Amino acid sequence: MTFDARPRAQIAAVHADTPAEHLFFAQFRYWMAGYSLRDISCWDSAWDSLLRFVAEDAAKTLYSEFHLFTRALKSQSERPIRWRPDVCRCLLRDEYLALCLVSASQRNERAREFSAAAELLATDQVHVLLMASRSLAQALLVRRFLLAPGNHASEWGTEPRASHTRQLH
Repeated sequence: MTFDARPRAQIAAVHADTPAEHLFFAQFRYWMAGYSLRDISCWDSAWDSLLRFVAEDAAKTLYSEFHLFTRALKSQSERPIRWRPDVCRCLLRDEYLALCLVSASQRNERAREFSAAAELLATDQVHVLLMASRSLAQALLVRRFLLAPGNHASEWGTEPRASHTRQLH
């Protein structure tokens, strides 16, 4: 786990201010925190957060899908995965790539999907992550959570500031 206080250069995008993206990044960050800190209470928080968006039956499915997706990412990556520990709309490059991956899976954009997965994992051995992304994408779509890629940091007129980041490997 690494804390990183570097400014704006770490921020790659801002996610859309919609329930789909709020759900996605709350789950992504809780799961990554759980792995990084080896603290099951992070996954309890992931569960509690899901219940704010969906009913319990849907939460069970999404909880499993996020578990499989983040576990595939963690186990298949050839490099450290960076993520933000705080709840905000600013995304690090790896978080933005995860969003692009699942968004591409929702839209059956195979080239974009492969590119995002290969970049995230730092390898072209992406089959496991692609299967997890496609499964998560479908589970989100069934519940009407359609992800939209965020705005690139280069499109901003102001200079956002990153506070801390964590690294998981």
